Amino acid sequence: MNKKEVFFSVACALMAAPLLWSCQDDLDKTVSESAQHYTYNIVADANVAEEHSGATRSLSIDAQNKVKSTWEQGDKIIAYVLNDELSQGSYSHISSLSSGAGARFKGTINSKSAITTSSQIAFLYPGEAAVSAPKTIVPVTATKDGNEVYHDESDKIQKLVELNLTAQDGTLETIGKRFDYQWMKKSPKSVSQTDVNVNIGALKRLVSIWALRFTDENNAPLKNIDSIYISNIKTIDVLDLSTGEFVANNPKDESTNLVLTAGTGKKFSSEGGKYTYAALLPGKYSNVLIMAYVGNKCYKKVYSTKPLTFTADNVYRTDVLKMEEAKQATSVNVQGVNWATGNFIHYEENGRKYWGIAPTQWWISKRAIYIGSNRKETQASSMLVSSQFADLPEQEVNDVDLWRFGAISRALELTAGDYKRTTEDVGKTFWNNDVPIITRKVDREQAKYGDLVWYHTMNNHKKYRMPTKAELETLVEKANVIPAFCYTDKGTIVYGAYFTTNQPGSGDRKKAFPTGVKAYYKYSNVTALVKANMGLFLPIAGNRAIYNKHMGLRDMTWGSGAFGEYQSSTSSGEHFVYMFRFGPKEFNLQGRTKGQAASIRPVLEHDDEQADAAFAPFTNIK
Repeated sequence: MNKKEVFFSVACALMAAPLLWSCQDDLDKTVSESAQHYTYNIVADANVAEEHSGATRSLSIDAQNKVKSTWEQGDKIIAYVLNDELSQGSYSHISSLSSGAGARFKGTINSKSAITTSSQIAFLYPGEAAVSAPKTIVPVTATKDGNEVYHDESDKIQKLVELNLTAQDGTLETIGKRFDYQWMKKSPKSVSQTDVNVNIGALKRLVSIWALRFTDENNAPLKNIDSIYISNIKTIDVLDLSTGEFVANNPKDESTNLVLTAGTGKKFSSEGGKYTYAALLPGKYSNVLIMAYVGNKCYKKVYSTKPLTFTADNVYRTDVLKMEEAKQATSVNVQGVNWATGNFIHYEENGRKYWGIAPTQWWISKRAIYIGSNRKETQASSMLVSSQFADLPEQEVNDVDLWRFGAISRALELTAGDYKRTTEDVGKTFWNNDVPIITRKVDREQAKYGDLVWYHTMNNHKKYRMPTKAELETLVEKANVIPAFCYTDKGTIVYGAYFTTNQPGSGDRKKAFPTGVKAYYKYSNVTALVKANMGLFLPIAGNRAIYNKHMGLRDMTWGSGAFGEYQSSTSSGEHFVYMFRFGPKEFNLQGRTKGQAASIRPVLEHDDEQADAAFAPFTNIK
């Protein structure tokens, strides 16, 4: 194999102003005439232009409170020859051999064909993000789904890469090393047998940096902050390395949630004027929610009066003042319907019983259980999961979240099969006999069948009922919906669907269901949004077959697809009721048998703004 050395000489500038790169690259290459691809050894010289303040490598604050940066030894840049169908598993990199304002980079680059002056090479920083876990740069391939496009991870390098900023630690140092995405594409200026010259020019920064400080409701700086959630800003998208632009019309790929978590043993603090830093993708964003968790308290701030605009290659500083403590609301409004902030449940603990709205939107029965290697529930195990990852977990009378249509007096007889046989909607009506030809209606004291939710809440200060078919249709046909998950109070994860109002004139509806089986990466963390009562979260809770106490179709690992199934109060025949089903393979509203037990997400009917008696076991669940 004849080898030819390749040298790159690169000069660059950094963050607060646009990056101005003045580059001269020498390539000394080695090429095999008969091999499947060419391998070049690369040496690259990079110099920071001192007159510019940028933020690409090691980020810090100078004496004038400006963000500045320098190269660090070992910094990596991806180098990728475009229009080259080379099948390999990882991108080529060049690495810094020293630290400082100027540094020399060295590495190898592979190409299927010899590099010429017509070749185009894409550069993407930081290369480390494509190498070490958790990878925040991954190659992807496109798939068409109707009018939309989505992208799946590829085991080979591609011109398309997913950039992921969803999990950060709030420091400039980590942003500089893993999230300060920058791109450029250039052709060699000249190519000879022994060297290639390239003028790279100015790198294009793809992110904005947001510096944040927080105060509580009394305007005192927040300290001992465990984590920070920022929602309704874009933090995942797909970049085309051939253009340096993000792919359009791919809402299934995008995430709008960012989590900042301090390192082990560390906390965030705004005392003494300290900032917490976040990198995000540029855009114009409405209803941006910021939440700061301090111990068992959660503070929130919503920017709802006007959109926030972030431009690439800029730093923004914001004081988030007088944050309010987040508390559970009576309902959340989506598409004009006031949905309860939890499914209808029955729960018992230490002899105390509860019928009503679950304490949180993510609540499912057996929210945290131990399972063994066979995925069956056990008394003790190293694996604590929600019942969405167990094989046919058994529902128990002290923790019920699935109901047969219209059953009241025998609702807790889990292996029974009775339901309200009627062509009528249940409404606020009660019956004490299920024989179809007998339509005698009774008051609450004699009720055996009817709206279970209304039966148990009609005498409360906050009264709820089952939703109608028309109300469920607003979720099926109008609301924005994305795959989502929430963390429970036990640290387990519950998957489901997250709905928000699709405002008239706001553009096309966002609908990211069905997701495909086991596509967990498509689900966004909406724990903070749910806690702040922004949007509707419906857990995937499956159902119980008639005469059966096991929870089926809740298992997220099942190859045929789990689903959430939510029943309405609207009959579609004597033995069928309209149910909304969504999940990895379905998203529809149709008549289904009344004998199977399904979830109910109630609708608020009346609230006199007085508090109902609290159920003590739920006091610490937020």
